[in-house]
Amino acid sequence: MGIFKSTKKVTGKLVDVRVDKWMSWDYLTETAEHFKILLIDSVIPKKATGSETFEEAMKRLELTEADLERRKREFTQLFYFFLTLSIVIVCYALYVAFTGGMVTSIIAFCLAMYAMAQAFRFHFWLFQVKHRKLGCTIKEWLNAQIVPAPKTSLTVNKTPGKMTQTQKEKAKE
Repeated sequence: MGIFKSTKKVTGKLVDVRVDKWMSWDYLTETAEHFKILLIDSVIPKKATGSETFEEAMKRLELTEADLERRKREFTQLFYFFLTLSIVIVCYALYVAFTGGMVTSIIAFCLAMYAMAQAFRFHFWLFQVKHRKLGCTIKEWLNAQIVPAPKTSLTVNKTPGKMTQTQKEKAKE
């Protein structure tokens, strides 16, 4: 058994057997923590600290009506550009898929999804500028209408055929 102890001593001096040291375990854990923070910051949106109307935002950013018209035109052009680009990429991906290049077609479909996401982004911004409302929901965008907040009570009125005696007396007066 003495031979193994001496071999371990010699090997330990020639080869570093402490995996955490030669693998730089501290650096890997620190990098993984930074990556986790970066991922959380990029995926989870920040909560708005306050709410402001479209007109307040225009004043804060010092935008004029001419600026808004220019932005509408830019958003429209960018929307059509990315929509056209995504259609072209999908056609190319289908062509490549049918000719046998599956990896290339998967990459092309991913690029098409990115272009479609950009088209959605610019169309959504265009929708908000056209309707002069910040914080529109996806439901409003899909319905292409602004849902106003209810201003009256949402209670259900009773049918006139089933009025109580006191309600009938009040109605006669």
